[in-house]
Amino acid sequence: MILRYLSILVLLTGLALNSSAQLSYGGIPASFNQLKKAANAVPVIDMEPVDNDQLLIAEKADLENLKSFFFAKSFKVDISPKSFGIWDVKGDMKIWRLGIRSKGAWSLNLIFDKMIIPQDASLFIYSKDQKKVLGAFTSANEQSSGYFSTFPISGDEIVIEYNEPIKPIYPGELHLSSVNHDYKNILGSRPLGEAGPCNMDVYCPDAIPYAKEKQSVVSMIVAGIELCTGTLVNNTSQNKTPYLITAGHCIGNATEAQQTIFCFNYESPTCANGESSMNGYADQTLSGAILKARSDSLDFALVQLETAPPAEYRPYYAGWNRAMVIPLSTVAIHHPLGDVKKVSKDNDPPTIGNYNSSFTSNSFWIIGKWEIGTTQQGSSGCPLFNQDKLLIGSLTGGTATCDIPTNDLFAMFNKQWDFYKTSSRQLKIWLDPAGTGALEVPGLNPFDNSTACAQFTNAEVGEKFIVQNVSNRSGGYKSGHNILRLNGYAERFGKTEQTLLSSVSIGVAKLTSGVSNAKSMITLKVYQEDIQSGLPGNELISMDLPFSLLSDQKMNHIDLLNPIVIHKNFFIGFDINYSNAADTFAVYHTPDRLQFNKNDAFARSGVSWKPFYWIPELGISTSLLINANGCQNTLAIGDDTTIVEEQKFEVLYPQSIVTNYILLRNKGTEEYGVINLYDILGHKLFSEERMLSSTPRAVSLGQYRSGVYFLTIETVSARQVIKIKVNNSN
Repeated sequence: MILRYLSILVLLTGLALNSSAQLSYGGIPASFNQLKKAANAVPVIDMEPVDNDQLLIAEKADLENLKSFFFAKSFKVDISPKSFGIWDVKGDMKIWRLGIRSKGAWSLNLIFDKMIIPQDASLFIYSKDQKKVLGAFTSANEQSSGYFSTFPISGDEIVIEYNEPIKPIYPGELHLSSVNHDYKNILGSRPLGEAGPCNMDVYCPDAIPYAKEKQSVVSMIVAGIELCTGTLVNNTSQNKTPYLITAGHCIGNATEAQQTIFCFNYESPTCANGESSMNGYADQTLSGAILKARSDSLDFALVQLETAPPAEYRPYYAGWNRAMVIPLSTVAIHHPLGDVKKVSKDNDPPTIGNYNSSFTSNSFWIIGKWEIGTTQQGSSGCPLFNQDKLLIGSLTGGTATCDIPTNDLFAMFNKQWDFYKTSSRQLKIWLDPAGTGALEVPGLNPFDNSTACAQFTNAEVGEKFIVQNVSNRSGGYKSGHNILRLNGYAERFGKTEQTLLSSVSIGVAKLTSGVSNAKSMITLKVYQEDIQSGLPGNELISMDLPFSLLSDQKMNHIDLLNPIVIHKNFFIGFDINYSNAADTFAVYHTPDRLQFNKNDAFARSGVSWKPFYWIPELGISTSLLINANGCQNTLAIGDDTTIVEEQKFEVLYPQSIVTNYILLRNKGTEEYGVINLYDILGHKLFSEERMLSSTPRAVSLGQYRSGVYFLTIETVSARQVIKIKVNNSN
C-alpha cells in the first residue's frame, strides 16, 4: 500500500521541519487555504522599540558565576481576541489573526496566561512568511494553571491564529501576557545556541556509556527569557511521575515553572566538538510544570511536568543516590549556551565545600578540573552523575571554562533531600513518597517493550559524517545531485522484526535552489525490502518535501502523518529530480568503511537499485545520515552475529518431487552479492544481484530443463560454487 498525502497535508508536515513543533495535534491554519489574498491585511501590534546592543550592554555582571543564560527582554502585554486582531468567517469556521512585531528581534516567543480551547478549535503561531508553524494546539495542550508558552520562532514578526467553529460547545478564551524579544540570536547557527569547542557530543565514544542517562536531560526555556538544563528523576514508587530537578536560580517560583518549555533530544547525531558539531533538531518540546519544592540556599527546584513525555520522546527517569559518599569520578550532561547536548567528565573524586555566603555551607560537590569538556551559561541545573550513573547533584555555577576547566560547583542531592523539613523545601517527600528510606533508586524507562520507542541509526560509535564529491566539485555529490543523474537514494534498516515507524530524521548537507518553484523538492520514500533481491521493494510511503521547508547543515525531523507498521527489513530514502539545473541537494554520509558488508546505502539510476560500492563512480561502503524512529518494536535476534563456516552458502531444496526452484541461504554475515547460473557446458544462463542473508531466499529455475547446473555466488568476502539438480518433470 502506498500512502500518498494530499499536498495540503504534506505542506504542514514540511512546515514542522523548520519550526520546533511542541507537542501538537496536526492540522493547518484555516487562513492558509481560505484567506491567502488577505495575508497582508492582518493587523500588527508593535512592541516598544529596543536596541539589541544596548540590551547586551545593560546586562548586569553575574558576580556569583551562576550558569543560567538570559537571552530575551520580556514585554508585558494585555492582548486578547476581544480587543485586538481581525476576525473572518469562512464556511463553518471563525478565524482570528493578529501579528506581533518587535523590530530587531532575532526571534520571538509568547506566553499566554489564559488558554481555553473548545472541541474542534485550534491555535497556531507562525512566521510572517508562513514557513515556520507551531501547532495545532488544542484543548489537549491546556494546563491547570492556564499558562501556555511557545517555542521561539526566528524573525521579528509572527502571527497568532485561532480557529473556532461558528457554534462551539463553549467559547474559547485566549489572553497573551508576554512577548519575549531575543537579543542574542539563540536561533542562529543552532536552534538554541553554540557551545565552546571543548565540549563533547553525546554520541562520542566516551559518552556512549551514558546513553540511557542522557535521555533524562532536557534543555529549558524559562519564562521565555532564560536557558537552563534539567533532569527527569525517578522516585521510590517508580510510578512514572514526571518529576524534573533543576537549579533553584533557574526556576524561582511557581509561575516560572508554569511558563517553562522543556526541550527533549536536542543532540548532534555524530561525534564532534564546538562548531564542528552537527546541528540537531529541537522539535520535541513540552510546555508547563507544577512547582513541588524549591530552596534558594540549596539551589534546587523540583517540578512535575504538566504533560508526561510521550514514548516518541524516548524519556528516561534518572536514578539517584543520596548517600554521603564521595564518588570516584563524575559526569555532567548539559546544554551549554542552549547548544546540542554535551558531556563533561572528571576522572577524579570531587571535594565537598562552599559556594558563597548565600548558600548553605558544605553543600556542594566541587569539581577540581574537568578532563573532558566544561560547563557554560545554560548548563545551570544539569545533573552530576557518579561512577554508577546515579544522580548526586545539580549545577549551580563556577568559574570553569574551555580555557581553564576548573572549579565547578554542584548542589548536593544529599543535602537537598531533607536538610529542610518542610515539604516545599525538600526532595524526600516527593521522591520517596512511601517513606522507604532508600539510599538509592535505579533509573527507569517509563515504557515497556510493547510501548517504547527507539531511534534506529546505522552510524557506528564515534563515526563522523561527511559529504563527498563524485569526482570533483563540478561532478556533484555521491549522496545527492550529481553528473550520474542518480534519482533515488535509500538507507537500509535491518534490526527489527516489526516496528511502528512514526518519524524519520535526515541530515541535510547541501541545499541550494537557483529557481524556486514546485520542482525544487525531494520526495521522502519508505520501502519494504524485497525478500528476493534484498533491495528496496514495495513502496510504503511517498511524501513531497519542498526545499523551502528544509534546512541544510542540520538534522531535519519529519513526522509521518500516519505511522505505519513495517515487518522485518525496510529502507528510508528520497527521490530527487533534475528539472531545475541549479538545484542541489545532498545528505551527509559516513566516510568509506572499506568493507562491503558494512554498506547500508543504496542508489538508483533509472529504475535499478545498487549498493554504493557497486557503482564505480561512488565506490564506497557507507551509511547515509538517515535515522528511523520506531515504536512498539520487536527486535531481530542475532542481527550482528557473525557465523564462521568453511562453506558460507548452502542450497535447500523444496519438499517436493519437482525442483523448479531452490532456496539459497547465507550462513555468514549478511552481504550483497552476485548469483550466476551455469549449465554443465559452462554457458552462463543468468546473473542476478541481491542481498544474501540468513533467511533462505528462492532462486527460480522453472524455465530450465531438468539436469545438473552450477550456481556461483560471489561477494567481496567469498566465492563459492555449488552443484545443483533441477527437476521440472511432472
